[in-house]
Amino acid sequence: MHLVFAHGSGQVGRDAFPQQATAFPDAEFPVLAGYGDDGPTVGDVAVAAQSLAMRGAEADGVVGVGYGGVIAAMAACMEQPAALVLIEPALFQLARGRPATAALIERVEPLYLDAARSDEDFGQCLVHELEDWDPTARVSPDGLRWSRRSRLHGAPWRHPIDTGCLAETPMLVLTGGWRTEFEEVAAALVELGAQHEVLGGDGHRVTEHPACSERIRAFVESV
Repeated sequence: MHLVFAHGSGQVGRDAFPQQATAFPDAEFPVLAGYGDDGPTVGDVAVAAQSLAMRGAEADGVVGVGYGGVIAAMAACMEQPAALVLIEPALFQLARGRPATAALIERVEPLYLDAARSDEDFGQCLVHELEDWDPTARVSPDGLRWSRRSRLHGAPWRHPIDTGCLAETPMLVLTGGWRTEFEEVAAALVELGAQHEVLGGDGHRVTEHPACSERIRAFVESV
């Protein structure tokens, strides 16, 4: 099965999907723009979406996790994939009218608008305000680069998503059942026609759930 996986803001490429790299030996695990050896830039998200769209057009399906779920959704609106699997996607723009998501955006939006903050301060405040919803997001020796990239790539809800395109795409959304915001995003995707399953016990790291790879395989084969 030829799938293309889009990582989130923590580990990248194949390292972000250890279980799936074994389960899907023919899959692609590209390192998205801004996460490789080159420094991050403002245009990385659009470049990553375009690249993912081209890869996904020839694949059996596209899988995106976290911020990679935003990029995967953007790519799906450029070239419709045969199947789209979104794992804890940061598609908060689809649920911004729901209470928990609205509160999240209200807390975090000012950080992105405050140009006077240093990258280090931005990263520390971002992790604090997000209440560690991504356990890989830390201001550490590599934290300045993560912080700079997060700032340049922008808040995930700032990227426009064509809901009409998503509604025409076979979708599965997998969540961990641990944060209301992600469940609200899943509910918004269900309204667009997605199937939704909760794989609990691993928090944001749903890709590490023992049943995750099989759920992906079964859905892609079903469409």
